[in-house]
Amino acid sequence: MSKQSSFINIRFMRQFIISKCLENNLTLAEDPFIDDDHNLTELGVHIFSWDFCIEMFKSKKFNKSHSIEQNKRMIEYFYSKWLESERTTDMKLNIEQIPFLMDQNNRLQLTKYIYFPVETIGNSGGTGCKESFVNENIFHWLNEYQNSKLKEWLQMLGITERTDLTFLLKTIIPNSTTYINRENAIATIEKLFVLFQKGIIGKNELGQLKTLKLLTTRGALRPAEKFYFSDKFNPQLPLEVYLETIQDIFLSFDYVTSNLSCVEKENLSEWRRFFSMMGVHENLYLIKFDFDHIITSDEAIQYEFSPDYVLRPSPNGRRIANAYSGLKIISFLQHTTGKTFCVKVNGIFCVLYHSR
Repeated sequence: MSKQSSFINIRFMRQFIISKCLENNLTLAEDPFIDDDHNLTELGVHIFSWDFCIEMFKSKKFNKSHSIEQNKRMIEYFYSKWLESERTTDMKLNIEQIPFLMDQNNRLQLTKYIYFPVETIGNSGGTGCKESFVNENIFHWLNEYQNSKLKEWLQMLGITERTDLTFLLKTIIPNSTTYINRENAIATIEKLFVLFQKGIIGKNELGQLKTLKLLTTRGALRPAEKFYFSDKFNPQLPLEVYLETIQDIFLSFDYVTSNLSCVEKENLSEWRRFFSMMGVHENLYLIKFDFDHIITSDEAIQYEFSPDYVLRPSPNGRRIANAYSGLKIISFLQHTTGKTFCVKVNGIFCVLYHSR
């Protein structure tokens, strides 16, 4: 980076280098930076590399001292360097790895972690917002006619307005296991359901949210794929009445009633279809145990398979099976007693009786 880069405070840069090299008792001249010269490099003059530069940009002290006007010049600088890198193969500039765009909290962000501010459902750029948005002053500056090329360049780098769809694709799906908390649980699903109703998202997007946490009827958070519909959703097989005191895995109906005065039958069907695409179960299903090896009868019993099943003699009574693979059970089978089930296996309907 050239010493003429006016968006860098030279004194801060010098102090940053000293702080990084405390163990070496490094001393530096008051103005230690010179233009790049290959001959001087061979003589041992150090290079302030891009790795050092990126680390400095991420530091709290740099962000605190970096002004809006300096950030404007920084954007212009990297745009010019990017143009140079496009014209020649000699210069390699990985702009996606450099945090150079100021957000609403005056922190520098990578282009993949920041949005242009826009009015959308929910918070869209306040200082207390969890997501990062381009600083309002920087945004207005980019919208000026003479800076249109800069904004087009940033858009080319992937910065978009934070619509609910881009937010889903860019933030929620990549962080589906950790994004939901009790504060945003209802509001997030409401936004996604609106997108679903409008046909903007469907099975492809919702199928990537099986690990997104949902609220149970008791208020706990669990991954969507671990849920069953509570009876208020009118599922094909109502299970809540039998199992609600045993397992906390039934989907809260608050998602439906949070902003609706009444629940229409057609709308309830849409909610079931929506949640089903996220992995919520409406019926019993076969659970396959994918062991990485053939297990013995004793191991199967340790996995809570009943000895009545795994120690059964062969039809002629001469042998007892002692090794198993591809074991499957019906969900909730352990909670049933004296029930008969009809299960389709490999195209054949089998009647099972569970006596325990």
